[in-house]
Amino acid sequence: MSNADKAADLLIAARREENKMDALPAELEPATLVDAYAIQDAIMARTDLSLGGWKVALTNDEAMARADATEPAAGPLFAEHIVANSQTIEGGANTVGGFECEFAFKLAADIPASGAPYTVETVADAIEAVYPAVEVVGLRIANRPSLGVRGTVADHAGNYSFVYGDAVTDWRSLDLPNCGVRHLVDGEEVAASNGANVLGNPVNSLAWLANHLAGRGYELKAGQWVTAGAATGPIPAPVGSTMSADFGPLGIVSVDFRS
Repeated sequence: MSNADKAADLLIAARREENKMDALPAELEPATLVDAYAIQDAIMARTDLSLGGWKVALTNDEAMARADATEPAAGPLFAEHIVANSQTIEGGANTVGGFECEFAFKLAADIPASGAPYTVETVADAIEAVYPAVEVVGLRIANRPSLGVRGTVADHAGNYSFVYGDAVTDWRSLDLPNCGVRHLVDGEEVAASNGANVLGNPVNSLAWLANHLAGRGYELKAGQWVTAGAATGPIPAPVGSTMSADFGPLGIVSVDFRS
């Protein structure tokens, strides 16, 4: 069994059991970004969860600098942890690392690896609808921040769950870069931003992801979800609170963080 497989098994178990380890064993920690993606690939190959889509992370300069990254990162969204309209988290608070307001897409058509490189214009036609969304950030290794982007990528790309609101099918009529986002905790605004904080335009994230996945031998499929990266966050919220993402004309989605 490879070190990537061993690390993947530990991280899969930690996610399943909602357990946070202090760290991976030193010999299993990813030394490079290539190592980190090898662990992520092993997670997808060895987990019993079903792939429901993909996420993009580190989509602004501040997030990249904090993770010592030079480009965004990507990872899987598992169908069993994709929730419609709202989510109540009961248990698992130990591994919840914060909340992010995100623009999300549902795909109406495949974006095959053979078509890369993609541009914003060529991926836009594959979008069925845009959704307001919250990504709940997961943290299965306590020392992950010290590993930067390598830790994020290896640990399920930092995903705990993905919560989406109502579909907006006429999304082309919206100015996504200037679409405002308010991050609320118990109704109080704690941060505000807009779509420009996501690689300048959330659709840029979809194009980046399609090209990134093509380079790893994956491709996007009709019916899959893509969450484009944090417009706000990750921001912690106290246990017992409600976190809401208000996207104005795109709608509102919320998470009740109970324990």
